[in-house]
Amino acid sequence: MQVKKFEARSMKDALEMIKTQLGPDAIILSAKEINKGFGLGGEKSIEVTAAYSETTLQNKKYAESKMPQVTKDKFQRISAKDQKEVMRKVIETQIAKMNAAQPRTTGISTGSQTVAVKTSTTGSIGTAGGHRATQKRYIDIDNDEVNASTAETVQASQRPMTDVAKKAWNDMEVNSLKREIETLKHVMTQFQNVPQSFVQAHPGADLGVHYQMSPHFQKLTAAGLLPDIAAGIIQNCQKSLSQNQQQNRATVESSMAKHILDTITVTHDSSEQFHLFVGPSGSGKSASLIKMASEMILKQQKRIAIISTDNSKVGGAEQMKIFAQILNVPFLSVRSQQDWSHVIPHLDQLDHVLVDFSGLNLRQAEEVTFMKRMSPPVYRSLRTHLVLSSLSKDTDLLECAKRYESFGYHDVIFTGLDEASQHGNIYNFAIKTQAPLCAFGIGSKVPEDFEWATGERVVDLILKITQAKRQEVTA
Repeated sequence: MQVKKFEARSMKDALEMIKTQLGPDAIILSAKEINKGFGLGGEKSIEVTAAYSETTLQNKKYAESKMPQVTKDKFQRISAKDQKEVMRKVIETQIAKMNAAQPRTTGISTGSQTVAVKTSTTGSIGTAGGHRATQKRYIDIDNDEVNASTAETVQASQRPMTDVAKKAWNDMEVNSLKREIETLKHVMTQFQNVPQSFVQAHPGADLGVHYQMSPHFQKLTAAGLLPDIAAGIIQNCQKSLSQNQQQNRATVESSMAKHILDTITVTHDSSEQFHLFVGPSGSGKSASLIKMASEMILKQQKRIAIISTDNSKVGGAEQMKIFAQILNVPFLSVRSQQDWSHVIPHLDQLDHVLVDFSGLNLRQAEEVTFMKRMSPPVYRSLRTHLVLSSLSKDTDLLECAKRYESFGYHDVIFTGLDEASQHGNIYNFAIKTQAPLCAFGIGSKVPEDFEWATGERVVDLILKITQAKRQEVTA
């Protein structure tokens, strides 16, 4: 069997094309509507997939080749059933002509004499029903001594010619069927190689998640957790909860929340004198520095100073200077390692010094060297915060953390929580890197949109507990 696709304005036009090109025995396998425009008018079209037999198509072409053009046009317009009948009659007629074209004089050797036989045939030779019309043969025998049995031999010699024509036609049909059978065998072999499990497993089944826990697994992955990390949380619930407890949604979520709290690390240690803010460009380092500075001044009553080493960002130092003036704190701009020797002696009376660095991706060793050269020569009481955006993908976050390992960082600050729709990447990062979470940037307001990181906040971001309560109150 062969397969071919057709595209037309309507199903009627498509069927007409299939009948015209593939013959009356074509089988419709599928049909679908194409959304793209068809022609200049932009109308929708129909795509139809049809299967056809090569033998039937050859028979159709053969029948059409025996027709004049006028008859051929009429043949194309009749129904598929009528086409099959016409094809059958044309082929039978051609077989009859082949039989009628056999030699009418046969020389038969009988001993030393030759008998000349003349025959004429009336009626049709054979039909599809297997009936044979009456044949009249007129035999002129030159030798009167040949008896009637010789005439029977002559008549018998006529039949093999008709049988030969039929056998040739049958052999063609048989060979065509053999080719189609071989094609079907090949298709079936390929089909058997395809996995026959049409019933798909529930989400998480390949990671050890039970069927009744699959909805909770889907909830975690929908929140942005990686499948292996989400499966780890669910497997812990399956071990700690009984079968009856696993059917209680609140109990399962409580168990998941406990596991998240137990596995995440946070830090609020801000006792170090120097706080360095590093990270890729656009991650929110300067904003995080200003928010933490406001937190230290307004709530902790600390004495601080702000220093900028950002010499690559246009207007970066000037912007930081304006914020320092608003907070009424000292501001310095360091442009080389030698500047630190003049600055550090004047910082002894301050509780904290917040240092802003250029946004670098650390793809080259020269960038790492530059950052280390611009760092303050302080080996005690120094803490480095890696600032990352919660809008970044897991792969980008992990790659950035890998690059900044060469520079060294103590904790992580995630910004843009108000802009992100999923926050599972925060937990993924904490589990994959085992880096403590320090703080969150939850908006653009200063200092309101800043909060120290907590495990409870991470649980709320993943399980969306607060959001669910707000929806219940609104409903």
